[in-house]
Amino acid sequence: MFVYRRETLIAKKIGLLQSKRLYPDNNDIEDDDEASFLFGMNAFIRRDGSQAIGALHRNFTFDNTCIYGAIHAGSNQISAIDKFNTDFGKAIYYLLYNPHQLPFSVAYPLQCRTQIDQPVVGCRVFDADQVHRALAGLGEGESPTIDLINREGAASNWRLETWAADLLLTCQVGQQFDDSRDGQVRYLIERRSGPIGAALAASITLAEE
Repeated sequence: MFVYRRETLIAKKIGLLQSKRLYPDNNDIEDDDEASFLFGMNAFIRRDGSQAIGALHRNFTFDNTCIYGAIHAGSNQISAIDKFNTDFGKAIYYLLYNPHQLPFSVAYPLQCRTQIDQPVVGCRVFDADQVHRALAGLGEGESPTIDLINREGAASNWRLETWAADLLLTCQVGQQFDDSRDGQVRYLIERRSGPIGAALAASITLAEE
């Protein structure tokens, strides 16, 4: 986020979302292979030679006992997030992808169109400290359930739009930085094992004093 007074940049702020998805109860998921992960959006032009229709005949069921299977207690990623938020200030949060409601079941291919107007669950943003506290009682490498995250992270548990529009843009979350800390921001954005999936920049011009 960039704040201007007339044509002069007077403030900068960053908030980063580490996204994870809820796994179905049978853990039937297909993680990206290393090459696909590194290709990022370029995967649109790097297509597999086989037709994908055969992989679509699948059933998925979700409930409060399902886990965020890519979050692991004691992992290097947890330590890296903690270290960055301690050294730089709290800039990294978790964006957790969930079905629009729980419990929920779906079979593919879909037989009819589904319209979702008011999701009860959906995408949720959590304070990283609260997510990591939830991991403290788990064994090395174990993953938290959505029920555990909801209990430990009750103080955050924001809708994505609430976090972005009502909190980040009003300077209640995220971390302000100046030119002296540009190197840390570049490290956060550039020194990753794969590309960032999406980025959004907002520019705000203040009224004259």
